[in-house]
Amino acid sequence: MSAAIATDLRLLAGQLLMTGVAGTELDAATAQWLHESGIRAVCLRADNIADKAQLLRLTSALQRVLGAQALIAIDTAGAPSNCPAWLAKPPTAMALCAEGDASLAYGTGACVARALRSLGINWHLAPLLNLAPSGGAAAAAGAQHAFGGDPTHAAAMAMAWMAGSQSEGVACCARLFMPGDAAALPEAALPTVAKSRAQLEEYDFVPFRQATAQAASMMSAHVVYPALDAELPASLSPRVMQGLVREQWRFDGILISDGLDTASVRERHMAGQIALRSVTAGSDMAMVLERPAAVAALDALAGALASGDLPLQAAGTRLARLAAHARRYPAKAEPHAQHYVQEAADRIILAEGWRRCRAALARQP
Repeated sequence: MSAAIATDLRLLAGQLLMTGVAGTELDAATAQWLHESGIRAVCLRADNIADKAQLLRLTSALQRVLGAQALIAIDTAGAPSNCPAWLAKPPTAMALCAEGDASLAYGTGACVARALRSLGINWHLAPLLNLAPSGGAAAAAGAQHAFGGDPTHAAAMAMAWMAGSQSEGVACCARLFMPGDAAALPEAALPTVAKSRAQLEEYDFVPFRQATAQAASMMSAHVVYPALDAELPASLSPRVMQGLVREQWRFDGILISDGLDTASVRERHMAGQIALRSVTAGSDMAMVLERPAAVAALDALAGALASGDLPLQAAGTRLARLAAHARRYPAKAEPHAQHYVQEAADRIILAEGWRRCRAALARQP
């Protein structure tokens, strides 16, 4: 294989990865690695965020390096501490569900999206679509971020929130298959949900089936569902990613893995191979945030493209979906030159939303 072909395959492989960067400024070495690796998706974390001016510099620099189809994401659902501290806090999913007004959920999603987009972020890895758990400390923590325990009501409120967000040009991500008791498990353990297929279909999967017609993307989780696949977690299972989500639910948006360099999967698989397995299982993009793991993932994906283990046609299908996603939700050009003109009005909207939600919560038995 010629050096030119190997380079081209590596650039293709890079487009199938979402990674992270270290620190609050984009250093020259990182910028060069992102560019030379073909990376176009970066997920921001708490250690990337200091203040508004700094974050605008960082997202502007990332846009220049990642190119016209830059995907700059943030995960405030899986890690609320990632949310920029100076932004007005929106009502929680639990609070919105208690109030029960879909128009309030829509407006809240729109406010959140306008704030993120003004900072150069065009992909919000939210909301969580797991239903509210019941009982125990994990339930109390998980319920805050869940749209209630009634599948039909939770689905309606979550869909309204997503519609509001995506109307403002920020893609949402329906967080897939995250059980409510996952936080209570050891960090290195893979949680298991021992429900029958009928129980899953009638309860847990209702919001996700609703989301397939609307969500720009869905994220798998490192959770084993024996009724679907007795051995592999959802993030690595062709039966789940391809058989259930693509074929049965007919979802045609972006499928992205949860972080593949976390302890629960790192103890079982090499970082490069886990990313490759996620993509071959059905993911369009593998999330590998730490640099050493991302380099290993890039090597594995490029090698699989070269050997045919990951056929170019299959990669091309994924790349086409990602390109369409980036066109539909473009990064805001030079965010530092933009002014968040609706910030004051949005703060009022969110404050009023909280007033209504607190009143609804107080009325609950």
